[in-house]
Formats: sequence, C-alpha cells, structure tokens
Amino acid sequence: MNLKNLHTENKAVATQLLFELTQGKVVSLQIAKNEQLKEHVTTIPALLLCVSGDATYNEETGEKYI
Repeated sequence: MNLKNLHTENKAVATQLLFELTQGKVVSLQIAKNEQLKEHVTTIPALLLCVSGDATYNEETGEKYI
C-alpha cells in the first residue's frame, strides 16, 4: 500500500481511515507543505510517523520535536 495514493483531494489537511480496532483506529493524515493542523488535544495515545517531507510536533509542555 502506498500511503501517498490514498489522498486524491488537493486539501491543506486530509485524512483517510485505514482500519479500526477495538481500542482505536489507524488513520493516514496528509498535511500539505507549509500547512498545519489546528491546535487540538487527543484523549488517546497517538503516534506520528512522517513518511515523506518534514514535520514539527509541539507537546503541550512546550517541548518541540522535528
């Protein structure tokens, strides 16, 4: 499966559900270059895996990961 082929719309942020589990789901998230997600809080643990390009993740503690 090529994750890039899942997103056919030209949007700033696009999601595609890959599969759902009993304790959560796996979602492919595409963020266009120079775009960002709105600030949000998730109630479940999340894993960010950057497949292509660069990403910056800011923890609510102020810690920044590139």
